[in-house]
Amino acid sequence: MALNYNLSEIIGHKKQIDFLSGLYSSQRMPSGLLFYGQKNIGKNITALSFAASVLCRDYAENFKTDSSSLNFCGKCPSCLSFLNGMNQNIFTAGSSGNSIKIETIHQITSFLALKPQYPTHRFIIINDASAMNPSASNALLKILEEPQEKTVFILITSSPSMLAPTIVSRCILLSFAPIADEILSGAVKLTYPDIKADKLKIFLKLARGSYSGFIRLIEGGYLEKRDFLINNVFKKLFSEFRKKGDIYGISAEFASKSKGAKKKNGGIDAEVKGAAADEDEDEDKTYIFELILFIFRDIYIYSLLKDEEILYNEDIAGEIKKFAFESGASPEDIRHMIETTVLHIEKINGYNLNKSISIDSYFSNLISA
Repeated sequence: MALNYNLSEIIGHKKQIDFLSGLYSSQRMPSGLLFYGQKNIGKNITALSFAASVLCRDYAENFKTDSSSLNFCGKCPSCLSFLNGMNQNIFTAGSSGNSIKIETIHQITSFLALKPQYPTHRFIIINDASAMNPSASNALLKILEEPQEKTVFILITSSPSMLAPTIVSRCILLSFAPIADEILSGAVKLTYPDIKADKLKIFLKLARGSYSGFIRLIEGGYLEKRDFLINNVFKKLFSEFRKKGDIYGISAEFASKSKGAKKKNGGIDAEVKGAAADEDEDEDKTYIFELILFIFRDIYIYSLLKDEEILYNEDIAGEIKKFAFESGASPEDIRHMIETTVLHIEKINGYNLNKSISIDSYFSNLISA
């Protein structure tokens, strides 16, 4: 689904948008903004939409008569260059692996040394800003201490406490909360009017207040992939756990079958790409393990509280119960599986791993305390 950069149409963050629009209309644009809150709830799209809207040439003309119409036209030269990734008034950066290194700050310095494409504001948007290493953090602080005119830094993080206090003190802080279920549900129904109530309920829990997360669940074939995981991983994993058997066979079968697993989407068969996806498909390499993490979380929670209503995957509570109580795995064992999966996801994100070896290692570590 194509991203919508209309600031006024961003879902669930009206107060934040009104605040940002007010900063611009009152000509009180700061040199630093810090967007913080849970991951994947709209901080990045808000930052990009705000920057693009301020730079929109049509808006600049409309602003003379309507100071409340901050938006993104999508047609003027500035908006078109933004959509093509060529707007020279916007610089975006993020972590490479698990950190943001000083080389990224050097790139920002070089960007600021260039003449801007348009004689208006420039924006530097740093996603996952708390991932800056000490050298990068110190270099950024020097820039923020002597900000250039009409230059706005937008730092985005889910862990503001991990940022240097001296950097935080030079920013206006803007908190983002998860989108309320009723707002999220209404927005989803506009895009997917035929979505069934039972699926909507499951996805609302899994999305955790994130519109993009909800769309990813629908378009990524979550239910089909979950069924594949239940049948080809979890049933066999917990059976082998009970027998204290060797699970290398599960690893090989998982890698093999995930290539050929199929899902139906709108009547069209398409490959379900999981852990054995091509190396350049970074999102799928982690996504399948994030789904595994959701299921482990449910098994762990049920083993402790025995409450179906708090499960993400409430519709398969029967399977969850079996995994929690019939395999002989204790809550500590399941917690170990969760920690192993989190560590594996971090390794995928941070290193260029050999796919086959890393999957073998992951499955082996699942049942080795």
